[in-house]
Order: sequence, then C-alpha cells, then structure tokens
Amino acid sequence: MAKDTIRRDRVLLHNGLLALVLGYPLAIAASGALHQLMRFLGAGPVVGQLTMWVVYPLWIAVIALVFLLPSKRAGWIWLALANALAAGACYLLMQAGGSAA
Repeated sequence: MAKDTIRRDRVLLHNGLLALVLGYPLAIAASGALHQLMRFLGAGPVVGQLTMWVVYPLWIAVIALVFLLPSKRAGWIWLALANALAAGACYLLMQAGGSAA
C-alpha cells in the first residue's frame, strides 16, 4: 500500500511539473496565435489586452487537464505536440498578417 502511495505521489509531482514547464509556453503560443488571428480579422484596440489576460486562464486549464492524461509519456507527447501546433499556428498567422510582432 505504501508503494502505491509513493508511486501516485511521484506521478502527481511529475504531471504538475510537466504542466508548469510545458503549459506556460503553450499558453503563450496560443495567446500569440489568438492575437494574430484577431489582428488579421481586424478586431480593434482590445486585442492587446484580451490576449494578455487570456494567458493565465489557458495555463490554468492546461495544468488542470494534464492530470487527466493516462501516463507520463502521454503527457510529454500531448503537450509537446500542442506546443508545436500552437507555435506553428502563431507563425503562420504572423506570415499571413504581414506583421513582425
């Protein structure tokens, strides 16, 4: 019984650290993609404030959802893929919008 508790604690610690380390870049990249998309669509002067304040709810959502993943390996794979997709979307939207920032 004690070994199961220690193992569960290690998995929880690992998932929490994983969410902190890979969740923040994912939230930043998703916020950047949202920013570029809103600028591309001509959303107006609210774009900067909205994308600035959306980072932390996205990060908290990632931290909460990472505990639903079945294994450590799945956490690394899903968060790495999500980071790559979000960064790629941000890059493509920046190229489509023609802006550098």
